[in-house]
Amino acid sequence: MSSKRPPDGLSKGSQQNPKHQRRSKRCRPGQPKVRRNHTINLDGLAPQLHGQWKTWPELTIHLEGLPTSVTTSNLWDWFSHEGEIAYMDIYETQRNPNISNAKIRFEPPPERNFWYTGSYVVRHHDRKQHPKQIEISIKLSNHVPPGFLKSPVHPDRTCPVKLTLYPAAIHFGSLTGEKSMKIMKSIPGMGNGRSLKLELSPKYQRLTVFFPIPSVAGGNRTERQHKVVIDFSSMKNVYQTAAVDNCCTLVVPLKTPPQYYWKTPDIHSTFSDETKNWSVMESWNRATNIVQHAGLPMMYPVTLHNDFQDSEFVDIGRWTTLGFVLDGGTEIASQVNQQLVSILDDFNITTKVQDDFKTVHGTKAKMWEYIDHQAPTEGHNALQMLQYSPDSIVHLPFEIRYQLEVCLSRGYLNEHMIGREFLERLANMKPAKARLCLESVADNAQVVIDPMAILEESQIDGSIIMSRIPSHCCLIRKAVITPTTIRYTTPTVEMSNRVMRRYKHYEDRFLKIQFTEEMEKGRIAVNKDQNDEIYKRVLRSMYKGVRIGDRFYEFLAFGNSQLRVNGAYFFCPTEHLSCDDIRRWMGQFSHIKVVAKYAARLGQCFSTTRELHAISAPATQQIPDIERNGYCFTDGIGKISSFLAQLISEDMILDVVARPSAFQFRMGGCKGVLAIWPNDTKVMEVHIRESQKKFESDSKGLEIIRSAAMATATLNRQTITILECLGVPIASFTNLLDHQLRSYELAMEDNDVAIDMLTKFVDENNISDLLRAGFKTDDLQEPFVVNVLKLWRSWSLKLLKEKARIQVQKSAFVLGCVDETGTLRGHSSETEGSEDKATDRLPQIFIQLSDATHYNKTQVISGVCIIGRNPSLHPGDIRVVEAVDCPALHHLRDVVVFPSTGDQPVPNMLSGGDLDGDDFFVIWEPTLIPRRWNYPPMNYLAPKPIELDRDVTVDDLRNFFVKYLKNDKLPLIATSHLAFSDDLGPMSPKCLELAELHSKAVDYPKTGDPAVLRRDQQPRKWPHFMEKKNSYTSRKALGVIFDKVKV
Repeated sequence: MSSKRPPDGLSKGSQQNPKHQRRSKRCRPGQPKVRRNHTINLDGLAPQLHGQWKTWPELTIHLEGLPTSVTTSNLWDWFSHEGEIAYMDIYETQRNPNISNAKIRFEPPPERNFWYTGSYVVRHHDRKQHPKQIEISIKLSNHVPPGFLKSPVHPDRTCPVKLTLYPAAIHFGSLTGEKSMKIMKSIPGMGNGRSLKLELSPKYQRLTVFFPIPSVAGGNRTERQHKVVIDFSSMKNVYQTAAVDNCCTLVVPLKTPPQYYWKTPDIHSTFSDETKNWSVMESWNRATNIVQHAGLPMMYPVTLHNDFQDSEFVDIGRWTTLGFVLDGGTEIASQVNQQLVSILDDFNITTKVQDDFKTVHGTKAKMWEYIDHQAPTEGHNALQMLQYSPDSIVHLPFEIRYQLEVCLSRGYLNEHMIGREFLERLANMKPAKARLCLESVADNAQVVIDPMAILEESQIDGSIIMSRIPSHCCLIRKAVITPTTIRYTTPTVEMSNRVMRRYKHYEDRFLKIQFTEEMEKGRIAVNKDQNDEIYKRVLRSMYKGVRIGDRFYEFLAFGNSQLRVNGAYFFCPTEHLSCDDIRRWMGQFSHIKVVAKYAARLGQCFSTTRELHAISAPATQQIPDIERNGYCFTDGIGKISSFLAQLISEDMILDVVARPSAFQFRMGGCKGVLAIWPNDTKVMEVHIRESQKKFESDSKGLEIIRSAAMATATLNRQTITILECLGVPIASFTNLLDHQLRSYELAMEDNDVAIDMLTKFVDENNISDLLRAGFKTDDLQEPFVVNVLKLWRSWSLKLLKEKARIQVQKSAFVLGCVDETGTLRGHSSETEGSEDKATDRLPQIFIQLSDATHYNKTQVISGVCIIGRNPSLHPGDIRVVEAVDCPALHHLRDVVVFPSTGDQPVPNMLSGGDLDGDDFFVIWEPTLIPRRWNYPPMNYLAPKPIELDRDVTVDDLRNFFVKYLKNDKLPLIATSHLAFSDDLGPMSPKCLELAELHSKAVDYPKTGDPAVLRRDQQPRKWPHFMEKKNSYTSRKALGVIFDKVKV
């Protein structure tokens, strides 16, 4: 019996649709009907004649002769009825630009071989442009996908690319012991027994589980498909229980929540006419909650313990142990189950068969009933009011409650194992001792099965006094909000800021929050519509706040540094102090109508600074900016007296070889850099420019962020790419690389070489001090120090290979300031684009560096140099300049002094820099001076920001924060630029366009105008040194460097 005609497409010559066939020659039995003069693709045809393609894990077909207007939505309409489409890609052909080709991958293969005849007839949705049916040439891919993989540990054994099982039920719960699981929610299989599916993929090393959940949206009851993706790397042990009713349960405990998804019911909403490829992953959206009523969680604050009154609620952030009830009643099912266990074992995931393992259905943890308490309202009945009686409540001081939630949120304590006795013991202990007991659990980072043991085994003395916190530091509480849960951190000592110092008596009411992916693996992915639910959770946090016990933390503010890490400050108000009160104290911001700039100015008060005790408020004098041609040559730079600089050095107890000559500062609403000018300033005076004044504030104290210090510069991927395109040969980079590699080898044997390398560059772990103290000599090889030194070498080589961090001896990385005397020669626009290499036409700089080994000894650099600022993406971002000696500037050291003359400020030409705290690299290594000197700089004038016609509100700040997280494309743009630079070169139109887009993305926190990265600006192939799929071997400098470094 023939099947019905496909709704959108049919095989040309198919016997299933005779009325749509044209006349053709009569075919012999078993031969497909083919249109005359139409060539059938015979490649790979033999296997399909025997039906072998049905056993493949996937199948790809190629389409030719498509209209250029065809979209992925069209392909879906035409071919989705044939099978499950996993991927579609439309691409142009070089032979004929008027037609397009495409490929479609089905997983699993379709039911019928609709490609057999070599053609396929469809109707285009645009009947005016395509009134007739379209005949598409269609063929099966020559590539036969492997159905099996070699075992990673047993080469003589194979495993299927994908193993599929259909569990009878899925359990969500918690591991309450070594041999027990508490089931909080169970989803049974329905219908034909295939509503639940488990896919094990050795190829991608992950376990994927599919399950449906009843859903109510807009009053309509539907069924929403969900899936959970578990990486093999997050699985260590799994447990297999004894068979009951021919079924066993596979229990998978996880330390942190996996990624959950729900499938969109409207598949067409995932297509875009601008996008020429599509993946089935685009139909799956990240899930932050599993509930029947999707909008329910948005009504509540974010908290560790969720108790939504929803029949389908699954606490995916807390119930991190999953159980799968597998059928073992037949021999085939038993073999499949055994195959699953075997695959897991191959990937070092141990399956423990335990007949006495118990899975027990339970209710919510009792501990929350004892410690979560709020005043009853009029709507409570008598029975509910009894639950809140004093006898039923265990009162924990906030510091103990917070530390308890630290241990619970990180999985070191299990809420189901905590009883009333433990809570009462905590409550009756001295608060300091109870807190320290819990802190020790968090510090050990080990799961505690029996909570009572930590109280009985503790040797902590309750009278212990905390170490004194330095005056410039504070104790800060942090929380990380992931898509499914919240994780707290033990309070840590950090550099304080103006707000924390002003409200130091409310220290425990501040909460620093960061939004990250699960397991705190970096930032939330941008440029993906599938993450909308995650951004709704961020929005929920910003509007509803965070609850810890009976405290509700509200959004306060964020600065640029917090924004870069997706973070913000929250505050728990009191009767006498609200978030609005704190924001009003910070300063006067009503004149700022740009939301992004308003947020940045608020954040200015949260810069980590040191308040100077020796100086209450210095005398200030306003001086004019140096402006010319619409540019500000003194943007962010002011002056300070030598006496004040001396007081700062003494107050901060700076470990420097000479007194710093410049300081990055905050003072009220002013920010930027203050440089020493002895003859221009009085004893207790600072000179402030208009470009440094951002807002008015009652706070007048001088606060220091850092002082000028000398550091050696390193090359990186961006600078190497730009220098190479300007004519620096590859050999210049590899010679420096070879010297660095030899130095690392010598550092393992020679302490002097190791100390020299460590002190010239960053030595965060003070390894050089350990070597100077004699912990590694010919006679003594202290194992810890030796291992730390080896670790430093391995880490350095890793950075060298992955980031191309090549050290340059003849270089400096320093703060920038300006020549107030007007002596240095500035940039002339007449030189831009010229081939002239006249030194007397180059812009001049002054740089005097301290000698790290001799106090007060300096070196003035002279000659041709290159100067730049990270990141450098445009060929004009790295400039050739002349370093000169200028006696009038000898009081400035460990800074680079830029000219105040010329047509354009040199810092502005260096990736749009200014002088309010930017660092610049200066390199005088002769082999790195490029052949091309005067490439025109990019125009770094920021776009006009979006202004409101009203005052900025707190809701505007909340919305901007979420909008920024969703639209910050800066890392993606930089990655795209790097890939295209290797393929096309930084001077190519595409790279120049991306460099401008990168500049716009950098200004996004100030302008509120996001950079939009189009699909055609995203690479489809990558140089091998970027270690991505679909890569090619790069022959450029970065490819050579990557291959030379062996980690």
